[in-house]
Formats: sequence, structure tokens, C-alpha cells
Amino acid sequence: MHPHDRSMCPRPAGGRGIPEARLHLLDAFALQAAGTTVEMPEGLQRLLAFLAQHGPSPRAVVAGTLWPEVPESHALASLRTGVWRLNKVMPGLVCADGFQLRLDPQLSIDSQEQEAFAIRLLRQHPDDELWVREGVSTLWRRELLPGWYDDWIIFERERLCQLRLHALEHTTRLLVRQRELDTALQLALEAVRTEPLRETATAVLISVYLAEGNVVDAIHQRDVFTDHLWRELGLEPSPRLARLVPRPRGSVMRA
Repeated sequence: MHPHDRSMCPRPAGGRGIPEARLHLLDAFALQAAGTTVEMPEGLQRLLAFLAQHGPSPRAVVAGTLWPEVPESHALASLRTGVWRLNKVMPGLVCADGFQLRLDPQLSIDSQEQEAFAIRLLRQHPDDELWVREGVSTLWRRELLPGWYDDWIIFERERLCQLRLHALEHTTRLLVRQRELDTALQLALEAVRTEPLRETATAVLISVYLAEGNVVDAIHQRDVFTDHLWRELGLEPSPRLARLVPRPRGSVMRA
């Protein structure tokens, strides 16, 4: 056993795990414990973020992903050192289960909360449950680790972005049916802000305007999207979007 492995799962006095801690990966990296921000170098941030996004992971996978340009023995040595340093910063933060590494389950992670809400929402299609209204708050945080460009982060960022967009749109539809139009409007606007060329986002925003009785706003949003799509991609919206807000009598389609 490597000497660093002996402290792989150190516990604070009393054996109750890490103190109340929260890891933020959305909008910016931040680790907070007992209301205080914990400072750590970039390399440790990446190790912590990888385990947060991937869950329990084999040591070889973690080492090979985070240190891809060095021999495996060197990568594993760097990993052992990184885990040891993380547990010096916060004892018990990273634990070893056989050949796997995992984070202490008491650590709350904002990206996991957003993903869990989105998956449950989309799988169960609830109509009127309290947890839907409470869980909406997880959708306000936006991009995963902006400014980080590792391949695994780019993939995770896009995956979570797509889940979030689907959840924003689905929750908007639920709230329109429940006539909670103020919140529905905020969610729909956020979906369009995130992906201006996403037709389904524009469609749910138009549906909110129509539910409010704001036909002029609905027409304006359709026209803004149509012009933007044409300028950027040379495409017209699908007939489904056109059917949401019929064109005024006498209007001419773009050639």
C-alpha cells in the first residue's frame, strides 16, 4: 500500500464524516464548508470536479483522464498525491473503495442536484407535485465550470446543458397548465437566452405569451426567431412553430 493510501478516508474527530460542505460547479468552482470558502489550487479543483461529475471511479480512469500525457505509473502517483492533499484540506472528502475513489456522500453538489431534478422530472412527467415547484430553483444556475476546456468537462457541460434545457421547457409547460405564468415566463426566457436558435425553447416562450393573452409579444418572438435563424443558418422555422402563431393576413413568406 502506498503511504498516502493510509489516509485515503481520514475522519474528523467523532467519526461523523466531513463538516457541512457544498461544492459549486455551476457558474464557477467553489467549495464551501461551514459557510467559508475553501481555497485550493487548480489541479485539486479538477480532481474534485471529476469525482463530483462521474461519481465513484476507478483510480486508473481518473489518473488517465486527468494526467493523459504521462506514463500510467506517474499519473497514478500524481493521483495519490492529489487525493492526499484534498484530504489534508478537508479530512474524509475523498475515500477509497477498493480500486475506486469516491467523494463523501455528505458533500452536496449543485450540478448533481440539477441533474437529479431534471432526470426525475423528465422520466416521471409529474403534473402537480410540490417538489416540482421547489426543484425549479436548481435550474437557475447555468453553465458547468465555464472557462474549463478539458475534453471530459466539455462533454459533461453539453450533457448537463441539454438536460437543463429539456427541464426548463418541460417545467414551463407544466406551469402554463397550472396558470403559474410569472414563473413559466422566467423559465422560458432563460431557455431562449441559453439557446437562442433552439426552436422548442422559442415555442414554449410563445406558449407563455399566448397563455397571458399577449399575442403581439408572441408574434414578435416568432419573428425575432425567424430572422435570427435565417441570418445564422439560412433556414426557416418548422411548420409546427408557424402554426403556433399564424401569420397576419397579407404577409409574405421569405423566398
